[in-house]
Amino acid sequence: MLYNNITSLVKKNTPKLYTLLKDIKHRYIYNQRYFNQLLSSNLNLIDNILKEKYEDWAKAHYLKEKKTFNNVAVIEINNSCNINCIMCDTKSSTRKKKLMSLDLVEKSVSEIKKKNINTVLLHTIGDPLSNTRLKDVFKILRKYKMQTGISTNGLMLEKHIDTLIEYVDVCSSIRFSIDGVKKETYEKIRFGGKWEDLIRNLDLAKKELPKIGYEFMIDLVITKDNFGELGEFVTFFKKYVRKPYRHMHFGFMNSLSPNNDYFLSNNMLEKHTHNNFFCSYVARNTPYILVDGRVSVCCRDYDGSLVIGSINNEKGIDSVINGEELKQLQQQHESKDVRNNLCKSCFVIDARIQNIWNNTVSYLLYKKRDEDSAFYQRELENLLNFFKGNSFNRDTYKKIISAIS
Repeated sequence: MLYNNITSLVKKNTPKLYTLLKDIKHRYIYNQRYFNQLLSSNLNLIDNILKEKYEDWAKAHYLKEKKTFNNVAVIEINNSCNINCIMCDTKSSTRKKKLMSLDLVEKSVSEIKKKNINTVLLHTIGDPLSNTRLKDVFKILRKYKMQTGISTNGLMLEKHIDTLIEYVDVCSSIRFSIDGVKKETYEKIRFGGKWEDLIRNLDLAKKELPKIGYEFMIDLVITKDNFGELGEFVTFFKKYVRKPYRHMHFGFMNSLSPNNDYFLSNNMLEKHTHNNFFCSYVARNTPYILVDGRVSVCCRDYDGSLVIGSINNEKGIDSVINGEELKQLQQQHESKDVRNNLCKSCFVIDARIQNIWNNTVSYLLYKKRDEDSAFYQRELENLLNFFKGNSFNRDTYKKIISAIS
């Protein structure tokens, strides 16, 4: 708590000093020794995947997560989005589109604070920059000394740039979800978004946010539609971030929306895709406070079918996250007897595979910072083929790392 308070004061009053101290810290942490440890952990993960069935690992991981203190909550300050991404399809949600009332925002934050949770995320199926009352939300977070980060398509950043600058002590990280480096690819996946608007907002973010201490990151969800552009994506977008090996992230697509058609037809790793019986969201009992105050356990809950209670009841958040509805849902997952259609249709990529991918891509961008797009494309294709092929073992992985090094 004391560390968070001091950090917030430094960010608010001396952002340049905060940025300098953060850079010094990161130079100390992110070195060859750090990446050697990551690569060593990858070898252990490969051994684990070969020895232990996914279901056994997932159940053990689930039970471990269940015992872990949850230090993050999610508040859906709006359930509307300015675009309709093809893999999210948020427009299919049957819940009424609205902004959370400021009274309910404050009630939610105060309840979360009672659980010693100091970090809150502001999205489920809505983009927080679509909220016209974002500044008022940040005021409430500041009042309760809460921290947040923004995950956004970025297209409405210019409308909130003054608020983001003013409340850097509250929100000091922002993730742009982009998913394409060519105009036609971007606008196909991020349906309703305009490439020119994206670049204008990226340029503004690059100019204004890093200098006051923002962590500015770029995300891409990998699909068959954009995998052939990953090399170009790296070379084009790396100019927008301070450290590409830390601030660029390429994640494999899970089944994000209740309609899995796009996921099933564009999944790059069918071999490592599984029913999500042992769901970490259910295990961690992370409260997803929906726009009307009901509490769900899932960011995919487009229709409110996984509601386990309400923040509006007189007993507050405790009665929800320790209530019978959640316990019953956990029991269903642990016995693989899930009854909710949303859970039945949920698929995930093996998290061990995702970790190996993430660690290796970070190492690639750390070691090879100024290559052309063809180089990055080739190395990323080699890595994907390693996961998809029959030579998934330590020796093959070591050869991939040797080629990068």
